[in-house]
Amino acid sequence: MLDVCLLGSGGTQPLPNRRLSAALVRFGGSLILIDCGEGTQIGIRERAWGLRNLNTILLTHMHADHILGIPGLLLTLAFTGKDEHDPLTIYGPEPLVEILSGLLVVAPRLPYPVHYGVLEGGEQFGLDYTDALTIDCVSVEHDIPCLAYGLTVPRAPRFDPARAEALGVPRSEWRRLQHGESVAVGNRTVVPSDVMGPPRRGVRVVLVTDTRPTPALTRFVQADGNGTDLLISDAMYAGPEDLPKRWESQHLTFAEAATLARDGGARRLWLTHFGPALTDPAAYLDRATSIFPNTEAGYDLLTDSLTFDDE
Repeated sequence: MLDVCLLGSGGTQPLPNRRLSAALVRFGGSLILIDCGEGTQIGIRERAWGLRNLNTILLTHMHADHILGIPGLLLTLAFTGKDEHDPLTIYGPEPLVEILSGLLVVAPRLPYPVHYGVLEGGEQFGLDYTDALTIDCVSVEHDIPCLAYGLTVPRAPRFDPARAEALGVPRSEWRRLQHGESVAVGNRTVVPSDVMGPPRRGVRVVLVTDTRPTPALTRFVQADGNGTDLLISDAMYAGPEDLPKRWESQHLTFAEAATLARDGGARRLWLTHFGPALTDPAAYLDRATSIFPNTEAGYDLLTDSLTFDDE
C-alpha cells in the first residue's frame, strides 16, 4: 500500500555511516521524496525502487541539511530517461523558489520540467498522477518556515452486496455506488450511503522534523481521531542534557518525540534526524520506549510497508 524507506537519519552534517535527512515513499509505482540531504540519490539507488519513478519532492524547510542533495539528484534523474512528458514537482515553504533557483544554477539544462509548489501550512492536495493519495501539511515551530507532512491513502467504506440486491440495484451498477455515485433504480435513486457501511480508517504516514512540540502538531498527528500508522519524528537529542546551551533548541528529544507519538495516537514511531554527537541512538532508546513502547531508532535504509487493517 505505502512502502516507506528512511534514506537518511542524520541532522546537521553527514557522517560515514549516516546520511542526512531524507525519506522515500512508494505508492502505486510512483515515488515521493521527503527532504533531500547531501547524497540522497545514493540511498535511492540502493533501495532500488526505480529512480525514474520519482515525480514529487516535499521539502520541510530550506536549511542546508535538508536540501543540498537536490542538484545532484536532479542531474542523476536526467540520466534515467525522464523527459519533457514526465515532470517533477517540488513542494515546500518559502523561500522555496529563491533557494531552488540558486541551487539549480549548477543544473541549468534538465530534459524534464521542474515545477514548484509553495506551501504555507494547512494545505491539503492531491497529485496529478493519482487520485488515491492525499498530502497535507502543517506549519511547525522552527527558526525559519518549516512544515510537517502527512501522506494518506483513504479507504472506502465496506460495500454491502446483500443490501444492494435487496434494493434491486443491478450488479453492473455496483461499481458506481462504490465510487460515490448515485444510480437510478426504477423510479427512485439509490445513493452510496444506502449500500455502504461506516467510514473506515485509511493508511497514513507523517514526517516531522526540526521543531518544538506544539498543540497544532499533536492535532496533525491525531488526524481527526484516526491517528497515524507511522510517525517519523525528529529526535536530535537523546535528552535535555544534550540541548544546546548557546541558543534555544529548535529540535526534539527522544522523550518529546515519544510523547508526540503517544498523544497523537500514532501506532508506530521511527526516531530520526539524530545530531552528529549522538553516535549510538539505540543506546538511548529506552528514553522513548518508556513513554511510547512501539518506538524504533531509525537508521539509513530502514524500510517497511503500511497496509490497511484487517476488518
